[in-house]
Amino acid sequence: MRKIIPPSNQVQLDLFSPDCSPSEPVTPAETIAAHKPAAAPSVPPEEMSDECLLTEFPRASVAAVSALGAELIKRRPAGWQEAAIKLWCRFRGFGGERPMVEQEIILTMAVETADRRLLEAIMVEGQILPCFEPFLVRAAAANGAALPTEMVEAGLRNKQADVRCAALRLAVISGLGRDDIYASLTDPVREVRRAAAITLAEAGEEAARDMLLCEMLVRPSRPLLEALSFVANEDVVIRLGQLGRQKPEWCEVVIAVLDTIDHPKAGKVIASLMN
Repeated sequence: MRKIIPPSNQVQLDLFSPDCSPSEPVTPAETIAAHKPAAAPSVPPEEMSDECLLTEFPRASVAAVSALGAELIKRRPAGWQEAAIKLWCRFRGFGGERPMVEQEIILTMAVETADRRLLEAIMVEGQILPCFEPFLVRAAAANGAALPTEMVEAGLRNKQADVRCAALRLAVISGLGRDDIYASLTDPVREVRRAAAITLAEAGEEAARDMLLCEMLVRPSRPLLEALSFVANEDVVIRLGQLGRQKPEWCEVVIAVLDTIDHPKAGKVIASLMN
């Protein structure tokens, strides 16, 4: 089993943070303004100053928003999250089966940057449509924030395997039951089954051990090896040692993982790997 380490505080979405307070309701005039075409900027985004970029992005036309958004992600100047959420608020309440172009750009920003502040601000604004949820699940999985249970449950049922994997990473901290996670062990996609086993092992479920040991032989990864430390027994310690000897590129990671395992043989295996 893993050595007992004082738990760190889980990252939770602080939906009542002063920095992320809900905006005022959108007025009819603002709704009309949201869809009023804006003139394309005369200066290419890459040549804009940070100040100009932050000003232009929230009011961007559909023709210019992609290029401006790409430059904003590239630079991330101070205040970029506020600029992003201003654009988001322009289109709050709109959307259907899929996000509008501007909405998808902001949602993609949340995923690619793994920025908790932007994710929080989107959640605080509310009016989260089902088509937004896969993006938000991936974004939360990237920064370790919990989401509403029902959103994560929907993520586990999503047709995209990467969304199901992301939802599994959020399952425990978002309050899902173990049965929901166990069900994913029979998912038709191997990556999802693997993610489910990692999540269960991290929760101390020894039933995930054998699947992880098999996966370790096929494609080891640091998250997988670290998950094994939560359900480690003598066999796990021995198998980790074998991996470190057979694949020297994994030796350093194996030693680090073994060092977290509270088993009398772990120290001996570490010593043998260091000789």
